[in-house]
Amino acid sequence: MVSRADAKIVDYRHRSSNRLRIASLKTMTVASSFSILLIQPSPEMPAMPPSTLAQAKKLFSAGSMETHQWDARPDGFTNGGRRLLNLLERLSASHDTIHFLCPDEMDPTQLKNLLMAINERRPRLRLSLCSTIDGCIEPEIMDMGSDKAIVQLQWHASGPLPNFEFFKAFSRAGIWNHLVLNGGDASSETCRAITSHPNIIHSWEKTHAGDRSFNLNETYGQVPPLPGRPLWHSVNDPVNRFLLVDRLTKDQVLRLRVDNDGERLFTIGAALKYHFLPPDRLPDGYLEEICAMVAAGGTVAATHVRFNLQRAHLIGYVQEKGVIVGNSSLKNPRPEYIEAVQRQTGLDLTGFVERGYTSVRPEYRGLGIGTRLLEGLTQRAGDRRIFSVIAEDNPATKIIALRNRTRKVATYFSEKAGKTLGIWMPEWMIDTNEIA
Repeated sequence: MVSRADAKIVDYRHRSSNRLRIASLKTMTVASSFSILLIQPSPEMPAMPPSTLAQAKKLFSAGSMETHQWDARPDGFTNGGRRLLNLLERLSASHDTIHFLCPDEMDPTQLKNLLMAINERRPRLRLSLCSTIDGCIEPEIMDMGSDKAIVQLQWHASGPLPNFEFFKAFSRAGIWNHLVLNGGDASSETCRAITSHPNIIHSWEKTHAGDRSFNLNETYGQVPPLPGRPLWHSVNDPVNRFLLVDRLTKDQVLRLRVDNDGERLFTIGAALKYHFLPPDRLPDGYLEEICAMVAAGGTVAATHVRFNLQRAHLIGYVQEKGVIVGNSSLKNPRPEYIEAVQRQTGLDLTGFVERGYTSVRPEYRGLGIGTRLLEGLTQRAGDRRIFSVIAEDNPATKIIALRNRTRKVATYFSEKAGKTLGIWMPEWMIDTNEIA
């Protein structure tokens, strides 16, 4: 048992607006104390997801919080993080809570040791942890984010970021990734990359001279911004975000947005509307918006997008709350392209249409929008056969293509792209005699 005499206790029952600021807490070293925030009592599980911001805020209205200091000097985390885990379990038993936030920053090795201890023991705890990240991450740590005890990880970047596979390992385990960037490290390229992966780095902020600012760049290229703002923008306190994700799950918080009225909540993807039209029947301004979506996707050169879409056989797009959030099309391939492919592969694409210019806003990925657009376009292709082009060095798109029952039928080298491309077709449209 850990007695109250052995720990510094602070009652947060009447917290003010400056209650807990991560930046004001001393970063942990092996020669310093380590703060542990206890949350009491455990928040209740909601009967259904909140529909207003006020209801969401009730989910993290904890009765009180206490800060305990752990003396990390004897052996730090060198014994596999078991000392800290032992302490957390004793605190849980003696204070009737399972929710703990550790605001002091561990280094990646210390985090790895703690995660290993958690995976061995599988404790009945709910934790929010902080760790530095400097690009020199041990590969083994990517296999450690597999335990339900970790709800939130706050990463403080002190240099180049590791690749997104690192963060994806923790996201797949149901962990909310919150990234803190130093102002000097927050280049435009870094911020664009983070914004393009909201399903991996779920929230983030920049710090400069002690001030904190939260990412509010919601635009996707030149496309109109989505209405409202993500719920996590309104719940930027790390304790509240921890409790909200714990009550609603990572995926629910990720999809919830505060509407333009500042109070009502809506869930991304709950009211999608699909449309399939030839280009000359698109409403005014829609072609420009779809061109901007394709350009923002960054996977194709934007030079001929408008020209090709104006000549397309069919354009599919999906809207929510009046904003285009995804699109794809069946294009009529140019004669020069058909000739070039036939010269290299022997495959005659005359009379085919090419599925391409697919773009889905980052916030809407993972909802099956691309698959439904493909199905809708295929059903409306009439007697035309469909093909798509996938670069040989794009394994992620190949996996999606196989999942959607399409198969590669030929490859050719594109001088314009400077690499080998594959031609893929729906399995049921392939004429094996012709392909052979």
